[in-house]
Amino acid sequence: MMENHDKQQEVTDEVTQPEVGNNTVKPVKMTLLWLAIVILLVLIAGSFWFIQQQQIKTATLVKRIDATEQLKTELAQLKQTITTDAGATHQRLENLSTTDVGLAKKVTDLAEMQQLTEGDVKRVWALAEVEFFLQAANQRALLAKDIEGARTALVLADQQLKALADPRLYTLRALIADEQLALASVAKVDVEGMAVQLQSALEQVDSLYILMGPELTADEMTDSESTSPLPENWQAAISEAWQEVRSLVVIRHQQDGAAAVLVPEQRYFLYQNLRLKLETARLALLSGQGSVFHASLASAEQWLQQYFVGDERDAMLETVASLQAEQISVAIPDISASLIWLQQKGER
Repeated sequence: MMENHDKQQEVTDEVTQPEVGNNTVKPVKMTLLWLAIVILLVLIAGSFWFIQQQQIKTATLVKRIDATEQLKTELAQLKQTITTDAGATHQRLENLSTTDVGLAKKVTDLAEMQQLTEGDVKRVWALAEVEFFLQAANQRALLAKDIEGARTALVLADQQLKALADPRLYTLRALIADEQLALASVAKVDVEGMAVQLQSALEQVDSLYILMGPELTADEMTDSESTSPLPENWQAAISEAWQEVRSLVVIRHQQDGAAAVLVPEQRYFLYQNLRLKLETARLALLSGQGSVFHASLASAEQWLQQYFVGDERDAMLETVASLQAEQISVAIPDISASLIWLQQKGER
């Protein structure tokens, strides 16, 4: 009995033991399952992050590849431009080198043909300078009427000939000496002084007094207004208005028959006309136009006598009369003989 009881007890223990194991295994399996799920989620998140990073790197790499391609294209264009410019520059250098060689050969051939020495070269340059000075002298004398400038150019040409000390050029120096003497005999005109006098007269124009016409007194104006009848119609009104406008200009005749004088409000035109005549005379003086100079002064003198009065007018009349007595047109001598001789015989 006891043995049977022990056996039953063992069987009962064996039967009850698996139930305890099942209860323990279930939580472990659940834990492992959740752990696997968490690990799986982590792996999925990591994979997603990795994929995102790879996509960003891929986009950046694509951009770099595109920029590299564009840079390669630009570099190719730049190389093409540099190659083209280098070719053109090289061609130009070759042309310049060819031209330089040709000029050097021509110079060498010319020197060999003429067999010029150093003294001959200096002589050629000196004669070229002499010709330049002679041309300048003729231009200053004939075109600009500048006697002093022409004489200075002749002096410089003679100094060059003196430095050469060539007896074959004695005739040329003699011609230059004759031309210097001819220029020295020309009457000197004080153009600067006369121009200053005219400028001073121009500045004094506004200080002159104008010869005025008689002014109506208040009584005369009242009488004139009282005696004038009223206009009967519009035509008479227009005629009377025109007479009033004409009365604004007061005319006075001098005993010697001079021209009429305007009222003070119009004196501006008298001053400007006189200033114009004096300015014309000054410009004619500076340009050497003698006829225009004297005609302008004569017109200014007549204008002063007709329309101006006072001591200032008399002083300006004296200035104008003294300037009108001056002769600004002088006969310029011909100084081209030396230049012609040098051009014809200088090479020999």
